[in-house]
Amino acid sequence: MDTNLQIRISKDLKESFQHAAKENNKDASSLVRDWIIQYVAEHERANENTAVDLYRAGYELQQEFGGREKVNKELVKQLQEFALTNQKEFTHLILSTYLDLDLTVPAIVSKTSNGYAFSQMFLLGLIGEKPKEGF
Repeated sequence: MDTNLQIRISKDLKESFQHAAKENNKDASSLVRDWIIQYVAEHERANENTAVDLYRAGYELQQEFGGREKVNKELVKQLQEFALTNQKEFTHLILSTYLDLDLTVPAIVSKTSNGYAFSQMFLLGLIGEKPKEGF
């Protein structure tokens, strides 16, 4: 089902936009729709890249522990719980872990507080297999 989107712009900008669109044989609505589609696609690609980077960061932390078998099971259990209930605590626990191990915190770790999917990707990297090339 199609719907409308109302935006507020100045009258001059609207007229200039419509004039430029007409000069280029374009419909103003289709130009806005195309921009929205492009914007959403770029946002989704950025989220995919963030997820991959978080998996890698989790895996790198796993390696700092000495491998998958050496990752503290209690830490994993707490992270799993916080991933479901409290993203801030999830991130805080990860930051504390890096500090306890005297490691530099990767900037991407801050993204774990942005939602369940991102925290899960870090957690999967922490307990998962080595990322494949190109992943």
